[in-house]
Amino acid sequence: MQAIDKLKSDMDDWVRRSGKAPGNKEFDALRSAFARTVPKVPDETLAALFATFLSRYGSGSPDETAKAVDWLAGVGSLLLSDYDGTPFSRDDWDEIRELVTIDSGEIDVDTLTYVLGQALEHGAL
Repeated sequence: MQAIDKLKSDMDDWVRRSGKAPGNKEFDALRSAFARTVPKVPDETLAALFATFLSRYGSGSPDETAKAVDWLAGVGSLLLSDYDGTPFSRDDWDEIRELVTIDSGEIDVDTLTYVLGQALEHGAL
């Protein structure tokens, strides 16, 4: 099983287990699973990614929460250097670029290069 497939499976399991109103414990479990899947990503970058995810997830509507989970899975695919084609908007690409460059001195250079290359291809640089 590819790492991105494992991440998506873990995220699908999380959505099923956490129900409609996940709490801190459930979000901590998701963050831990995500961090294990993308070990080359610094804590500060993970914190920024999850702050963005939580703001998207907490917007309320079921459609927005599903989009937030898809966004996080898509970002995970980028961090695994295996972009899955998630349809990010131009603003999403700009935000992802900003998020991964927070710790550009600490993030794995190959990961950073891959994500920035994808952002460039999608018009965010």
